[in-house]
Amino acid sequence: MSAGDDRRPVLVGVAQHVQRDVDPAHALTPLEMLERTARDAAFDAGVADTALRALDTLAIVDVVGWHPRNGPRLLAERLGAAPRRELVSANGGEIPVRIVNALAREIGAGRSRVALVAGSNHVRTLRRAQNARVKLEWTTGGEGSPERIGTNQRGSSQGEAAYGLSMPIEIYPIFENALRARRGL
Repeated sequence: MSAGDDRRPVLVGVAQHVQRDVDPAHALTPLEMLERTARDAAFDAGVADTALRALDTLAIVDVVGWHPRNGPRLLAERLGAAPRRELVSANGGEIPVRIVNALAREIGAGRSRVALVAGSNHVRTLRRAQNARVKLEWTTGGEGSPERIGTNQRGSSQGEAAYGLSMPIEIYPIFENALRARRGL
């Protein structure tokens, strides 16, 4: 690929929306959050909605607790896009980076020009809703079947689970302490 090649993959817009301690009955749904963040990323890129309408690939990172038939299609409809490729991922902490890398290869190979990777974390909302006994009315549906990326695997080994180490917040401190010890801190 030459320096002037217009297929060089570039991340052009990013956005994040944080929703903490919101009454679950009034919290944004995953679809609303994905739409807001996608539009903010387009604004960050300086292209407003133009790039969103030009999407040829739309990938959604697994959203815990949200199980529409075709989430990428639902989001595409809200964005005014008609991507020819719709993807949804398995669950996993490394998945977003794997998707970005895979789509960068697709762009570099000329199989895609404009792609969106979107994700949304609603674990706190799910927990608050459960504690408050609030039923969340999250959008389902979406025509068609998106392509699946990755496979759902356990996030920890049997040995880790035997010691109650199953969540990143429980495992990362072990890595951090090992790194500190190696550096003599």
